[in-house]
Amino acid sequence: MHDKTPQSVLHLSDAFSCLAEGLTLAFSKQCRAYVIIPVLVNLLLLTLGGYAAFCLVKNVIFSWVESLPDYLMFLAYAVSVIAALMIVFVCCYFFSTIASIIASPFYGLLADKAEMAIRGTCSDDSGLYDVIRDIPRCLKRELHKQIFFLPRALLCLVISLIPGINLISPVPWFLLGSWMGCLQYVDYAYDNHKIPFAKMKADLKQERMPTFVIGAVIALGTAVPLINIIIPPAAVCAGTRYYVMLQKNGCDIPKH
Repeated sequence: MHDKTPQSVLHLSDAFSCLAEGLTLAFSKQCRAYVIIPVLVNLLLLTLGGYAAFCLVKNVIFSWVESLPDYLMFLAYAVSVIAALMIVFVCCYFFSTIASIIASPFYGLLADKAEMAIRGTCSDDSGLYDVIRDIPRCLKRELHKQIFFLPRALLCLVISLIPGINLISPVPWFLLGSWMGCLQYVDYAYDNHKIPFAKMKADLKQERMPTFVIGAVIALGTAVPLINIIIPPAAVCAGTRYYVMLQKNGCDIPKH
């Protein structure tokens, strides 16, 4: 008996069209009202977290520079700038992730409205009352994402600490960040339709290259200050568009 599971049918152009349409949808008349609260949450957390990170980085770097001899000062300043930029990018990515977890119930509502704009239908639970009622379920779903992410992040960290092997550590970090960048935001549409997390992961594996491309663009945007304020809602809409594409191409057929 032949396996009837549909093969990969999406292309890189589909990935880029999802990203472009997601950005347009997020600020369209149908969706912009549902972007306000997530953007405010993101802005507040990034502002407070960014300020705290800046103070920490400043104190650590200044203490380190003051301990060096004068003839190494030029090198210290160059290293300090690079280290500060890396820490800022990491903090931006970290606080954006925390903001996404806090705003996850509202992202679910935004995904519903985006789906309505895309194909005229949405999930059965699409009101504010449904959002409030589903907060425990949404947070549980976010926990599933972290359980998926953390062991892989730990493995990447171990690779980063092993001399010699750590030269290739940016590669697994980039691959993991790209996969999570897509998984995080596609999942809101899947969760709205009560589709299991395992099924969503299987669908993404079926379309690996578009998944990586969408996730890479989202992950890179999330790490850029200021841009990362508007990236999450645009990513939710892009993820919803990707969900619709996956279902249209047969990923909703049960796999045995």
